[in-house]
Amino acid sequence: MSEEIGGSGQQTLTIQQAIDLGVKHHNAGRLPEAENIYNLILQSEPDQPVVMHLLGVIAHQVGENDTAVDLITKALVLKPNFAEAHNNLGLALQGLGKLDEAVASYNKTLAIKPDFAEAHSNRGTALHALGKRDEAVASYNKAIAIKTDYAEAHYNLGLALQGLGKLNEAVASYNKALAIKPDLSEVHNNLGYTFQELGKLDDAFTHHRRAITLTPQNNLFWVGLAQSIRTLSFTSVDDELSQDLLSLLDRPSVRPSDIVRPVISALGCHPEFSQILTLVGAKDPDINFPYDKTAARLSTIPLFLRLMSLTSINDLEIERLLIFMRRSMLRETMEGSIKENGLPFAAALALHCFVNEYVYPETDEEKQFVKRLQQQIAELVEQTQGVPPSLIATLGAYRPLHKFTWAQKLADRQWDSNINAVITRQILEPVTELSLRSQLPCLTPVQDTVSQSVRDQYEENPYPRWVNTGIQEKGKAIGSVLRDAPLSLDLGNYVSPEKPEILIAGCGTGQHSLFTANRFSNSRVCAVDLSLSSLSYALRKTEELDVTNIEYAQADIMELGSLGRQFDIIESVGVLHHLGDPLVGWKVLVDLLRPGGLMNLGLYSETARQYIVAGRSLIAEKGYTTSHEDIRQCRQDVITRTENGDLNLEKLLDRRDFYSLSECRDLLFHVQEHRFTLPQIESALKSLKLEFLGFEMRDQNVMRKFKETYPKKSALTSLPQWHKFELNNPDTFWGMYQFWCRKM
Repeated sequence: MSEEIGGSGQQTLTIQQAIDLGVKHHNAGRLPEAENIYNLILQSEPDQPVVMHLLGVIAHQVGENDTAVDLITKALVLKPNFAEAHNNLGLALQGLGKLDEAVASYNKTLAIKPDFAEAHSNRGTALHALGKRDEAVASYNKAIAIKTDYAEAHYNLGLALQGLGKLNEAVASYNKALAIKPDLSEVHNNLGYTFQELGKLDDAFTHHRRAITLTPQNNLFWVGLAQSIRTLSFTSVDDELSQDLLSLLDRPSVRPSDIVRPVISALGCHPEFSQILTLVGAKDPDINFPYDKTAARLSTIPLFLRLMSLTSINDLEIERLLIFMRRSMLRETMEGSIKENGLPFAAALALHCFVNEYVYPETDEEKQFVKRLQQQIAELVEQTQGVPPSLIATLGAYRPLHKFTWAQKLADRQWDSNINAVITRQILEPVTELSLRSQLPCLTPVQDTVSQSVRDQYEENPYPRWVNTGIQEKGKAIGSVLRDAPLSLDLGNYVSPEKPEILIAGCGTGQHSLFTANRFSNSRVCAVDLSLSSLSYALRKTEELDVTNIEYAQADIMELGSLGRQFDIIESVGVLHHLGDPLVGWKVLVDLLRPGGLMNLGLYSETARQYIVAGRSLIAEKGYTTSHEDIRQCRQDVITRTENGDLNLEKLLDRRDFYSLSECRDLLFHVQEHRFTLPQIESALKSLKLEFLGFEMRDQNVMRKFKETYPKKSALTSLPQWHKFELNNPDTFWGMYQFWCRKM
């Protein structure tokens, strides 16, 4: 056995000195240098267990857990009572999702070294992931008893208590962790979520904001901040908060549509913006509200411009402002008097109208002006003359530019950043989608007549059109996601598959499939839809985000029985109720689910959607078709009737879907819609041999109110009690019932 390492021209070190040097690099985070030294030691002394173990630790740290298990196991053969190695083997096994084996390793660690606080805490983490939260709490408490200033153990204890619904105790544990280490951003983040569950939204906002201040690069922390402000209304805003809101809008992990209301409240605190909104309501807005001056003023409010460019805005006051501004912009453009200092606003308006699919009404004068504007641009392009940017922004605010034959010639020119954004969104991206259609495989025919009608609707109006979506940065095992707050589902003895196969049945334009593909670690997602237009949109966005674990295909749920595949999870949210026979389609999906597999479904509520019934009655009364003109006119009728006191239609104005053309069509004009009651769903679950696991709710206020009404834990999975609750609180499921169930 050699006791020295080093060669010609190198300093000769003893094995222990070399180990110490490697550990020094290792502790400093210089893993390549440490790994190099460890390998040199093994060349000299191949059976050195400490070094073999340390190489295994590096493998675990870089995510190569199979290699870590192999190396640490070999080290333990050489040194069986090596407590640290048993502990780190547990971490590597846990990284592979082998939780029971991880617990066994931690038990061996503690048999050798009972006062190993880190092993107690790690054991608690594995037990927590297995759903054994009470045992996890006991392990964390043992770790804390040994090491009272163990901040991470206090934090992990808080997570377990939160999962058990012991929210005040969880808050106390998180605060103990922060008393020891005030800058633990993950603790602030989870404390924020706990305060959300408790309904203390101001406290939640404070801690989520602290988390992003400490670790701004963590997208998950921005998700927490977004969730904490969804129902907040700001009464004062400083520059720092404005910047945080602007950053939120640009995060890929945050859906801009989810935070429209708080952003609008923040804009209401902006003196310039508030004054403009007041002016638009004046009797003679043309006099008090000159376009050029107002567009220039709005161009200095980046938060408003960014919101406009990313999502529809569900606010009638702002809608009136934008309708008026668009009309004024068109008139001044045709008069040749428009100035370029308002171009940032004009470009944002073009982006906004493209996102909401031109849902705003047009006068006859506007239609005539738009025709003349189209001809003017076509002539300039044909003659290879310069096209003023204001003309492009104005036309883009009324018509999608990619529809014109000269669009590509326009795209080939150089533009400033404002118009370039319009060109990209309205020409280049749609062209890319068109090219992607041929890459999409067809898994089944679409023969069902209802399915054909639904397909035709979404070919014409892909739903929904979006820019950023809420995708997570790092997924977790299925069991961890569903057992942890806020879902906190009781999965019993469920074991997460290492590489789950997931089916998204009805993926639309890709938001759902992207969210799920990133939500669950090591997953492979098959996402199907009837509409090639929707699928090509989804594929483009997926490629832009560099997500590689999704396969898209055209298919009809009614025909998926011939697919010949089985899945660990099947998700179909907002889809089955549009089938000719939802229960037949549901049965097809159940047959594709592995025994013990999970389903995430979303179905419309009969109780909650009476305002939709009222809207559809108006459509029938007026004889509206699904033409864009009729949808726009229907919206104006709803707005007018609501302003005149029609309470049956009032809730429509609170729906985000009402403020986008395709989403409004999906909301009110869908060719097929079924609605359900909870007793009907309970009956279906029984006939399909599915176990109800619980609802997935974004609004924790509803869940908290239900728990106050029915405090027993068993009530959370009692559909009869949820039915009673809904009858007393008709808006509980005003979007839809979204729930998890398991195949028995």
